[in-house]
Amino acid sequence: MRKVFAFILFLFMLLELKSQKYDYRWILGYPPWTNIDIMFTPNSADTLATNRNVDMENSQTTISDIDGNLQFYSNGAKVYTSTNSIMQNGDSINYGYMWDSWGGAFYNLFEDLMALPSDTPGIWNLFHYYFEFNLNVVLPEYPWRIYQTRIDMRRNTGIGEVMYKNKSVIQDTLGSYVIACRHANGRDWWLTASKTSSNCIYEELVQPDTVIDKGTQCIGGDYLSDDGGQAAFSTNGEKFAWMGGASGLNLYNFDRCSGVVSDPILFPFYANHDSGIVEYGLAFSPNSRFLYVAQSKYIIQLDTWANDIWASRDTVGYYQRPPDSTSFPGTYFLMQLAPDGKIYVSATNGIKWLHVINQPDLKGDSCNFVNYGFPLPTYNSHGLPSYPNYRLGALAGSPCDTLATLTTAIQADKEKILKVFPNPAQDFVIIDYGFTDWNKGPISLQVVNGSGQIEHEQKLPMYSGYQKVDVSRFAVGAYNAAIIRNNIIVAVTKFEKQSK
Repeated sequence: MRKVFAFILFLFMLLELKSQKYDYRWILGYPPWTNIDIMFTPNSADTLATNRNVDMENSQTTISDIDGNLQFYSNGAKVYTSTNSIMQNGDSINYGYMWDSWGGAFYNLFEDLMALPSDTPGIWNLFHYYFEFNLNVVLPEYPWRIYQTRIDMRRNTGIGEVMYKNKSVIQDTLGSYVIACRHANGRDWWLTASKTSSNCIYEELVQPDTVIDKGTQCIGGDYLSDDGGQAAFSTNGEKFAWMGGASGLNLYNFDRCSGVVSDPILFPFYANHDSGIVEYGLAFSPNSRFLYVAQSKYIIQLDTWANDIWASRDTVGYYQRPPDSTSFPGTYFLMQLAPDGKIYVSATNGIKWLHVINQPDLKGDSCNFVNYGFPLPTYNSHGLPSYPNYRLGALAGSPCDTLATLTTAIQADKEKILKVFPNPAQDFVIIDYGFTDWNKGPISLQVVNGSGQIEHEQKLPMYSGYQKVDVSRFAVGAYNAAIIRNNIIVAVTKFEKQSK
């Protein structure tokens, strides 16, 4: 029995290690133009134009499998397979007033579609808004429900099937986002949404077989539903922010164990850099220190570690017109932290680029924001996928980590798993440090040659779990790659450099 238990744990660890690539492929674009695929590696991104005729302009998410290969995608109206067909029973999710049939159908909202994995490999839950048109109210166009749609990727020889769709989770007057953060137990998810024109936040606890309504928390500044905004959790799950347009920016501390938000701060962005447009985006840096706000014509950085966060604000990007004559002018809009550790910014109109913050962990202009810094093969407008931090694990030692079945010794052994590939290598290696326990502090990477000399050294970003290292200049021979914390080697493995 001990051997069987150990084998099950080993399989579990392998699955957990690989399950960090769900967001490694994005699908953008809209008809009549071809769709745009962005394929991420640990520190790079490539693009591909694909003729799908699927509108991914607004509501959207794209999910990859444990190896980073396309699994399924959705535009809030339909669920599509990796073969670009409509998944069985995947038609007409969210069907209603905001369901736009133009260009093959899409759902005309933003940041309203969140895909969460369950503890059963292949089972996914989609949570999405539903608008209901009601002529008997003053503001007839606002979300009334959050729906749940459940997908089983084990069906139809791995193509997948929608098991059920449009199951009501919340019914009320809601705001303009639905986002999630991993529970401190490492299995469940906190799903949040705002109550319109209020300071109240809905919270749902998503467990493997049920969704538990945890009610609302009313704290902080009011959210105005008639303004486009965005919400995000920090990558470590300790902060939560929403941008409510003319309401300003709300920032909270977040307890992953209890789901409680606390210590609200309202930043009056509505009074600064006003361009007359009420569309805003935001994203946290990989190290969770900096919060970036895309406010129409400005990219603003806030240092959440500063004693006076508002005084730390720094404008790191200014709007410029597109560099070609065929693209429409479009101000900054949604933001999303990508697996390569960069933050990408969409526009409010059709352009052939994404803006990009290349080094978001650095303060001020060192973050290296570049207008039109990421070229696309064709036009994209508005939409970016909205992802939680799939790489955020259990909070070790938290009072609610009741699901931990591994002993402290096994957890320590788990952290020692380190992979380097390809091996042998010629030009580069990928360092896979996905099992690192970030609760114990930051880590760095050292690559040492056979004589004990350090050939490469760097701090490792928390967000990706992978790092690409150029070894083309290394001499032929054996090398050790080591993960180091507080001058102590946490994990080490060998690889060979060979000649071309």
